[in-house]
Amino acid sequence: MENLKVVIADDDSPSRMILFHFTEMFPGVKMVGEAENGEDLIKTVMEKRPDIILVDINMPGINGVEAVKMCREINPTIQVIFTTGYDEYAVEAYSMSVVDYLVKPIERTRLFVALDKAKQAIERRLDRNKNKAPRKLVVKSQNFHIFLLMEDILFIEKEGRKSVIHTKNERYETTESLQEIEERLPDYFFKTHRSYIVNLKKVYRIESSGETFLAYFHDCDKISYISKLKINEVQDILNA
Repeated sequence: MENLKVVIADDDSPSRMILFHFTEMFPGVKMVGEAENGEDLIKTVMEKRPDIILVDINMPGINGVEAVKMCREINPTIQVIFTTGYDEYAVEAYSMSVVDYLVKPIERTRLFVALDKAKQAIERRLDRNKNKAPRKLVVKSQNFHIFLLMEDILFIEKEGRKSVIHTKNERYETTESLQEIEERLPDYFFKTHRSYIVNLKKVYRIESSGETFLAYFHDCDKISYISKLKINEVQDILNA
């Protein structure tokens, strides 16, 4: 998993410096922004898309509690750690299902416990999402939508400004880019070439052809391409 992105929101500069210093010491996270008030936090969350936010409750203008509510409208899965000089907001904070509630002065070990909780929550969510791979790919084609079973898709091919999704007997054209489609595919689809994404579960034979490689599918005359830069990765996946 890549480093988790963290944003700190606190109107007190020394507090931000301490949190920044401590957070940078925690493995697996990366500071991507700071905010001095609730309004700045909302803007920073929209721009940086952090995984975790450390939020002071008592900030001028929009306070931390209200800002977090708005941030969750932007990203419902964002992990929240409240920091404050008082404990009077603890009940309301925990009712919002935040990761933790830290009372200042913040101790490094206490912050590390909170960050670890947030990290574990994110890992659990990613594992659940991985186990719930979508069964269908929804593709916009002209003025209607097509719903294709993932197991029916052999490969997706870039053709001019279009992308073409190939099944055994059909082809479906869309103006969506390969990258847009790739983001919605399970991990057994692999970009084998700059113009091809292949369902590796459907490949049964690969053979060389000049400077590239051809992928063949069961009971089908269609073929897709694998670049020489990707062939080793493809073979490693298929041999796993």
